[in-house]
Amino acid sequence: MKSRVIALSAISAAFVALFLTLGAYVEFIDIITVIIASVFIVLPLYEKSYLGSVLAYFAGGVIAFLFSGANIFTLVFPAYFLYFGLIPIFNHLVKEKNFNKAVWFVIKFIWFAAVCVLLVFFYLKVMKIPIEFTFDFLGNEYDLSGWENIEFIFWSVFALTAALFFLVYNKFVQVAQIYVDKALSKIIKR
Repeated sequence: MKSRVIALSAISAAFVALFLTLGAYVEFIDIITVIIASVFIVLPLYEKSYLGSVLAYFAGGVIAFLFSGANIFTLVFPAYFLYFGLIPIFNHLVKEKNFNKAVWFVIKFIWFAAVCVLLVFFYLKVMKIPIEFTFDFLGNEYDLSGWENIEFIFWSVFALTAALFFLVYNKFVQVAQIYVDKALSKIIKR
């Protein structure tokens, strides 16, 4: 491995660890930190090093997991290891190999949906975190659990939100790769 690739991989792993650890401790920004961490995975890809990127993916994730006290109750680590950390690497590989874009988009969407379902199942069934259909509005508490089809409405809204989130994230990763490459081209001379 070239020294530039090792340096980019180390920097990438450090930023991944930093943002994932931050997300593990600050719950209301957890998914944002996972998305930001996934941007740093692409640093070694500037030098066309998939090995450096994969090593940064694993090293950053493991370091963050250890720094967070092996916190399994956070959304950060399953989301990162199952989807967000891998997508930038696969996107770059698919682009380089001229794989069919429409097929890759469908695969990514199905993969994202499967991870969402797995995470919901994990937190609702394994961790026993209940979904409550009550809310407080202007000092009055309303219970919607008696409504017909409230669970169907909840899951429909969840699916729509997840699909919109996927579309935004998918574009974000593509744009982030372009900007990272531009920034690194000004810093690293080939």
